[in-house]
Amino acid sequence: MGSPHVRSNGAARPRPQLPSFCRTRRPTAVAVSVSSLNALRLLVLLGLLFQLSTLLVVIAGPVPPRPVISSSHDFRPDAVFSAAGVPLLQPLSDR
Repeated sequence: MGSPHVRSNGAARPRPQLPSFCRTRRPTAVAVSVSSLNALRLLVLLGLLFQLSTLLVVIAGPVPPRPVISSSHDFRPDAVFSAAGVPLLQPLSDR
């Protein structure tokens, strides 16, 4: 066989090159400042507050619709109530 860098037709293949930041031996220091930590803490608290508010909305459940009060219908003042306590109203035109 031959060298692993030689093709079957005899032409040499160039070796892959790593990017320059991978070839340097300088230590990379990440600067973490107090302001960046405070900003991160504020962002985490904001996320937790959003999650809590969403949880409270889910726990509260659906809101019942508001009753529609229409003045276009005349109802009898002596309305009869059902067993559930809901008034059974009838228009005056049914008399």
